[in-house]
Order: sequence, then structure tokens, then C-alpha cells
Amino acid sequence: MTGTGTGHLEPHHAFAALVALGAGGELLKERRPRAAKALYALASVLLVVAGSVAGYRAWASLFRGATYDWLDLALGVLVVLYVAVGAGQLLAHLSRRASKSRRNADMLSE
Repeated sequence: MTGTGTGHLEPHHAFAALVALGAGGELLKERRPRAAKALYALASVLLVVAGSVAGYRAWASLFRGATYDWLDLALGVLVVLYVAVGAGQLLAHLSRRASKSRRNADMLSE
């Protein structure tokens, strides 16, 4: 990681934005659920990008034999798990939707 004030963006700089987006989503979820979902989606994208950058740097350093940050390494693993769980949920949702569609089509054809 570079020192403070160098002008380089680091993955941990995204933390404040993640907190703000999450808090905004929580505040809006009752009155403006669509806006809250958009904020949550934006926070998820930011989390995946920042975690992927941190994890990639750490894993690349590990494989080169250079020094690496254990926290960045763990963050990379957690982001992979986060994406895998999200993809699994999306596939399950699409599967349920397709199943419901087939049932509705079968009922109409009878």
C-alpha cells in the first residue's frame, strides 16, 4: 500500500463510500424501495471491484514470492465467495421463475 497523500487510489479508500451507500439504502428501504435497491446494487459493485483489486494484488504478490498483506488476501477470498453466493442466488431465482412460468403455461394449456 502506498502512503497517505500520494494521490493513488487504494481499495481501502472505498470503505467510506460503501458505508454511505449501505446507510442510504437502509434509510430509503421503507419509503423508496427501488432507490434503496439501486444503492445496494451500487455498493455491491463497489465492494466487488475494490475487493477484487485488493485480492488480485495480494495473490499476485504471494505467487511471485513478494511481500503481501494478509488482509487483502482474505478480502480477495471473501469477494470470490460473495460473488459465488450472489450468482447462486441469481440462478436459484431464475430457476424458480422458469418453473413458475412452465406451471402457468401448463395450466393454461389444459
